[in-house]
Amino acid sequence: MRLTILASALLVTGAAMAQDSYDAAELAAKDLNGTARYVGMGGALGALGGDVSVMGTNPAGTALFRKTYATVTMSGVFGPKGQLGHDGSRMSIDNTGIIIAMPTEDAGSMKYLNFGINYSKSRNYLGNYNTDIDNLGGLFSQTFQVAQLATQALGANDFGLLADMSAPLYDENGMLVKDAIVGEVFDDDGNLTGYEGIPASAANYQRSTYGSQSQVDMNFSINLLDKYFVGASVGVYDVNYNRESFYQELGIDGNYYDFSNWYATDGTGIDLKLGFICRPIDDSPFRFGFNVNTPTWYRLEDVNGSMLYMNDSQIDNQSTEPYEYNYRTPWKFGVSTGYTVGNYFAIGAEYEYQDLSTGKYNEHGHETSYFITQNQFIKDNLKAQHTFKIGLEVKPTSAFCMRAGYNYVSAPMKKDAYRIIAYNSPFTETDFTNWKDTNRFTFGLGYRYNGGYIDLAYQYSTQKGDFYAFDEIDLKPTEIENNRSQLMCTFGFRF
Repeated sequence: MRLTILASALLVTGAAMAQDSYDAAELAAKDLNGTARYVGMGGALGALGGDVSVMGTNPAGTALFRKTYATVTMSGVFGPKGQLGHDGSRMSIDNTGIIIAMPTEDAGSMKYLNFGINYSKSRNYLGNYNTDIDNLGGLFSQTFQVAQLATQALGANDFGLLADMSAPLYDENGMLVKDAIVGEVFDDDGNLTGYEGIPASAANYQRSTYGSQSQVDMNFSINLLDKYFVGASVGVYDVNYNRESFYQELGIDGNYYDFSNWYATDGTGIDLKLGFICRPIDDSPFRFGFNVNTPTWYRLEDVNGSMLYMNDSQIDNQSTEPYEYNYRTPWKFGVSTGYTVGNYFAIGAEYEYQDLSTGKYNEHGHETSYFITQNQFIKDNLKAQHTFKIGLEVKPTSAFCMRAGYNYVSAPMKKDAYRIIAYNSPFTETDFTNWKDTNRFTFGLGYRYNGGYIDLAYQYSTQKGDFYAFDEIDLKPTEIENNRSQLMCTFGFRF
């Protein structure tokens, strides 16, 4: 059978309601970020406290402050080489906060009533990768999935964006073909009943994500008898997430097409965090803590688009209308322990749990039919996530300290997760990545002087994922990596 690709192109509008389980996982995830001390100890300060960053995890940790502190943290994140015109590194102010410690000697069992506010970049969406899809072998193609959607849409007379984009591009235009590779796609009367894709010999995929999620926590905490510490924080979030991708596929006849997508999410969120720390033995520095984080309720707005070129020719240029919706993250629970030896050694450990499969989308407080389906995919694709943290601090002198930490986050996706695109869906991105565990290794140094301190930290984060350019269970995934380094410096002031 002769497969022909003539030069043609189409720019199409990605529609609203492009959210799915993969976007849900992105919204629920957080980086290890904060002050250099917090990061240098792997974030394992839930029971040790004494750092402004803990108000975002265990708010009771700020109750251990006995003086007023203010901090500012500058950071540089360095990832893989930038793609699609975007950088592979970023410099920014990632944290700044203040704790006001108020002794209450005349308040009976209450020793301190503390207040604080802290800004932190809870998620840096910097990410780039460029990978060849070299296992197609003339047997697989993105166009097979596109053709299936177009065929289903043809039968239902209800074309989603991807099907509507591709259906006109068959036979003489080349993305899809009339004559079936196996069987015919015309009935006895000559009416078109379906489409077929074109096998590919090779493909390349490039992607860049950028933007951030900022978090501002407003905290108060109480020190009771220097034994019990309780606290609460209200968190306010600002989301700015962007991704761009470029996919080029080479047909077995030597012709090719380019498929570009872009997607942007902006919005705000709010949550509540409650925490408790106890020092159960009067003459022992051992302490334990626990905390609970309510779901974060997000109000978000999306806009996105897609562009299809056939052999480098372009026909049209359009854009989308913004779409507003809500997303609720899972509950999160944490337990922690800590132990100190005098003023020269501290060790902390922490465990957090959240069930990502319980996140939910809705529109104006109601589950539309689209979101009912997507919420079911969240249950089917995502799973419970576990985070383990351990960190230690050693002070060889009263002015100098060294820190190290390890932070582990289990995979958010089930191994057999996949992206769902219905024939009438407005979604145009067929690619997806099933990310695996995240491992973070941290180191830090600190110097104390009269009235202040300077802390340094280095973090190396590594994560692997199985990348699929399209939904094909028989196609071996392409392994990609999301590795990056972070350097940070915190300046602290004591009043």
